[in-house]
Amino acid sequence: MTGTTPAPRRSGRERKPVESVYSDAKKVVAAASSAKKKAVSRGGGKRKRNPADEESDTSENEEDEEDDDQEGAVTASDDDEEESDSEEETTEDDGDDDDDDFEAAKPKKKASGARSTKASSKKTKIQIGKSSKSKKKQPTTPKSSTAQGKINSALSTLAKHVLPPNEEPGLKSLIAGLLSSYRPPKSSQVANFSSNVALNVTSPYTINLHSLAERVIEMHNDNPNRAQLALLNLLFRSVGGGPDTDLPMGGGVSTTTAMDENGEDQEEEETDLEHMDTEEWAELVTDLVDDMRHAPANQILLCADPLGAVHQQNALNSRGDGEGDVEEDEKKKGSKQYALGAAEFRKIYQEFWYILGYVALTEGGMATNTQQEEDDEDEEETSGSVVRLDAELVKELIGRVSELAPVGQPDVRAAAILAAISMSHAVLDQSAQLVKKMDVAKRQYKAAMKGENESKAEALKVRIDSLNRSAEDLQDVVVTNYVNGLFVHRYRDSNEHIRAMCIESLSRMTLQRPDLFLTDKYLKYFGWMLHDKDHHVRIAALNGLYQPFKAVQDAQDGKEVAPADEFLMIDKIQLGLLENVMGKFLSRIVSATKDPKPEVQEVAMKVSLMLLKNGFLDDCEDDGVWDTINQRALSERASPAVRRDALYFVFEQLEAFDDGGEGSESSERKRTQQLDAVASYAAHALTNGPIPIDKIKIEVADYIVQSLREMPEHRALVTDWSAMLRAIKDDKSATTAHNVKAGDRADVAKQRILVRMLACAAQEEVGAVADESFLNSDVDPDMANSSEKAKKASMGREHETLSIALLKALPNLLLKFKGDTDVISELACLPRFLVPTVFSLPQRKQDFMSLIKNLGEIYLSSSNEDTLDKTARSLSSLCKGNHARVTESKAQLRKVVVELRDRIVELMSSDDSTIATSAMSVVNSESEFASKSSKRRSGRKKSPRAGASPATEKTSLTDDDTRGSADADTEYSIFLNVRRLRILAKKCDLSEFFDDTNNVNQLELLCNFVCDGLKSRLRACKPVDLRVNADEETAADKLIEDGDVLGAIGKSVNEGLQLILSVTGWFFFSYQDEEDLVKNKKDLVDDMEDGDDDDSSVDDHVILRLRNRLLSLLELCFSQYIPSSDEHGDDDTTVAKHSDDQISFADYVQIAAGRTTADLRMLFPKELSDAESPLLRSVALQEDGRLVGAFVRFISAKENALRDNEMEMKENKSMPQSLLLPMGRAIANNWARGNRREAGVFLRHIA
Repeated sequence: MTGTTPAPRRSGRERKPVESVYSDAKKVVAAASSAKKKAVSRGGGKRKRNPADEESDTSENEEDEEDDDQEGAVTASDDDEEESDSEEETTEDDGDDDDDDFEAAKPKKKASGARSTKASSKKTKIQIGKSSKSKKKQPTTPKSSTAQGKINSALSTLAKHVLPPNEEPGLKSLIAGLLSSYRPPKSSQVANFSSNVALNVTSPYTINLHSLAERVIEMHNDNPNRAQLALLNLLFRSVGGGPDTDLPMGGGVSTTTAMDENGEDQEEEETDLEHMDTEEWAELVTDLVDDMRHAPANQILLCADPLGAVHQQNALNSRGDGEGDVEEDEKKKGSKQYALGAAEFRKIYQEFWYILGYVALTEGGMATNTQQEEDDEDEEETSGSVVRLDAELVKELIGRVSELAPVGQPDVRAAAILAAISMSHAVLDQSAQLVKKMDVAKRQYKAAMKGENESKAEALKVRIDSLNRSAEDLQDVVVTNYVNGLFVHRYRDSNEHIRAMCIESLSRMTLQRPDLFLTDKYLKYFGWMLHDKDHHVRIAALNGLYQPFKAVQDAQDGKEVAPADEFLMIDKIQLGLLENVMGKFLSRIVSATKDPKPEVQEVAMKVSLMLLKNGFLDDCEDDGVWDTINQRALSERASPAVRRDALYFVFEQLEAFDDGGEGSESSERKRTQQLDAVASYAAHALTNGPIPIDKIKIEVADYIVQSLREMPEHRALVTDWSAMLRAIKDDKSATTAHNVKAGDRADVAKQRILVRMLACAAQEEVGAVADESFLNSDVDPDMANSSEKAKKASMGREHETLSIALLKALPNLLLKFKGDTDVISELACLPRFLVPTVFSLPQRKQDFMSLIKNLGEIYLSSSNEDTLDKTARSLSSLCKGNHARVTESKAQLRKVVVELRDRIVELMSSDDSTIATSAMSVVNSESEFASKSSKRRSGRKKSPRAGASPATEKTSLTDDDTRGSADADTEYSIFLNVRRLRILAKKCDLSEFFDDTNNVNQLELLCNFVCDGLKSRLRACKPVDLRVNADEETAADKLIEDGDVLGAIGKSVNEGLQLILSVTGWFFFSYQDEEDLVKNKKDLVDDMEDGDDDDSSVDDHVILRLRNRLLSLLELCFSQYIPSSDEHGDDDTTVAKHSDDQISFADYVQIAAGRTTADLRMLFPKELSDAESPLLRSVALQEDGRLVGAFVRFISAKENALRDNEMEMKENKSMPQSLLLPMGRAIANNWARGNRREAGVFLRHIA
């Protein structure tokens, strides 16, 4: 009730008549005895409409009116006798129904003694007044759905495992009633619940559970001992007990249907709980727990763990006994079904005890409800009822189950505590309703005092006192019996799930009765349990602190209240009461944002955000608190939810995110300012400390974009491309392409972060609106045919808008940041995200031409592998599809390929290089490329220029910037250009960009030239002690010792091997595609029927020639092997000493050769020797013994390095990854015809 004036009721539903508060109280004082007699004489008469409740139900819909028309509205003058006869007929009809799991809520039953008046539910039920914003929902039969169908199936399966065939739902077997509660309730149950019960339907089981709880309380009114035995049996059966462990209830045969000597059903003797002393009770419980220890796992419905994870695994193991032929997936299915059923049973169990607590209060033996018709003519006065709830009965039930709390078995403790908690919550909900009614009465009392209506004021005062006494009785039940009697002992239970359960119950109580429990006396428990060793308890404690904030926030946002939360007193929550506990435990809450468990971090971050929003951190001067929370927004170890909430936390501190800017133009300007503020924050966080500008983790900007996309109110920041591009262009303090300032590092970082955010936002947006294959169309050539469909699926308005904005801005951005490797790497990947349709727009042609031109220039000038890879992917993707600019794209890519080819030929043919002038150098002067390259050689001088290169000073073997002299510069240039060509060869077929003039395969010619050049360099670097017929001193003089040159040559060899392998693979792929050698099963059957075997062989083919050249190059790489001193025997004094650079070079090229050998063996496996195609049979790599032996020899020499799992070279951080993984791939692909020695070495290291 929310007011004093009743609103007209739209529904005709019959309700209990409630008179005005003051009039009702006056009648209670004046004529309590006569009212009680009248209530008894009326029996099960239907309640009249409640004018007071009309205030809270004015929003009921027209469906209620239709339902009420069908039920028929009756007034107080209706014949009670006729109604009673009708109810009796309904009960008899229901008894004949096939679905007899549940009987009528209150079957007609005659009882003797003082409790005879409680035989009918309609005489003891009360309707607690509800607030105007919450009304009781009309119960309906739950609709079937896929999810609920699976749950019902799981519950049915559990019932088959737990219940014996002859056990039926009822008071003798409450466990069967709970497991069968998923079945649709009878129409009589629905009608009774709708008209007489004040509970909401919170689940598909509510009506059935209410009927079952009514029967239990009805029995308790007649025979308390038997009802409590039924409840205890339910508890024991839930945690693994069976029919044999049931406590005898008497009154008939047992659930096990035991037989006497004559073969007749024998009577069971009822266990007397009332006269059982402590020792007898302890002995009884101990025996029961001992019996349940041997229960099968699939009979344990309820355990301490809410997920039932341990018992789920036990159930899977028990199913395996005697079912060895069951498939693995069937076992997993059974395990999931058990877990689903056990989780749902826990909900049912909890709801049953809650409903039981409610029914015990309202229909217990001491519960009364005296109602009088309102004779007052004042229509504005509300009517009420004198309510007395049976608090003693609930107290007795809570005490009974609490006796099991000290049991050593955790599942029993958990079941007992869960039952006590549920009943306590029911009591608090009812007390909350009494408090609300009392508040209404107090307001009416004040109004009556102002109006000088003494009689009304006196009646209201009596009414207030009555409600206050009832509320205090209920509060005493919870505080005394549960909080002081159970909670204070069990919140420190040895089982972590029980501790969490207790903390969660207290959290719920702070919302049910914040006037009682939202105080320091109880809030301190949340703070204490923040230090618990188990994360479940820490989560529960943090949730306890978070829920009051969330409840208030939801109420302010107008969110709909769930039916189960209807009675929460959200309006009574005063967040200021949390100030003391938050101040005391603030440091622990903040440290929990870095908890090892992500689940704890998420809740801790929510609490921290609520503290900031509600002003609890306004006086916090500890920078550590702010920095710890702010840094979580960029932490790669945090979950997405933590990063999102941490970014919310940051936004609360940024002025740019204050309200303002409603117009479209001002809105774009506002977003630009906000993007700049976010980037500034990230840059400051990343550069805070002595971190080099090139080492800051710009990639964490992706987390900002991902978090912004998860924020509905800020999502537009990363989809407003104009604002993002404007933020990048307007940053005047950022560095330009050729003038990198040595100023504030944060400004440089901010510019890079903005570009990274643009790239990530584009990728995320395209991934959201386009098919997944659109982004991965260039990953594998085999997927090229599916990219067309992906592009068609990606054509949306959002994608087109993004594409146009990027196409217009990218050419200028590429020029602006051409010198910044980190920025250009992010920009180079963006063309892949553009929808191809915008390329065909005439007004975008100039932008497209500028884009591909700039990409080509970047590719030819860049040395960073990441930049080269992204640029190559963009260039190759622009050459695919059927858009109007494919020809221009291919022409630009052809220019890049030809330029790289000419550079490689010129550099490798130069006469003044160290390698060319070496005595061991071999250059094929008759090579076509050698003759062609002489025409384009410049007359530049190549005198040694130490430090002339713009590269860094590092000269290690794996350093990309190895330069130290003109000779090293030349070799390094060869390496860079071979790398660029190799990266392109990985992305596309280079043969498309070579003109085969005079029937000469130009690409093959280039590969031959590169192979010869690498061979000449490897011969010049060959170890001294392996040279044949060479004088030691002469050979030592000719051996290359310069570490810079060796480093550059080693990289060139690695890149050259991969280049030739990729080109060979493309030729092989094209041949298979042209000859249609990839067969399906039908083709194979047709070929077998033809029976024409071609025994011919192929001796000359481009694939075969390239394969053989690659094999010879690999053998020369393995010939760089330098044996250790203990391999020389007695002649080690004649062996020339090798420098560390020479040893590193030898190891590097052999590792590179090992990887390429493994790839080559996978490309041409030995199984191809059985192929139908003569070429496939010819290319099968059968004679690989020398390569395998050389690699095994190298691995054996690195035994110590493998054991230590260390590697000095940064390109190969792990020796097993560099050596064992390539070998493992080759062995797996050639297992049927593999090398036993190789397999033995591999297995020895992985075993």
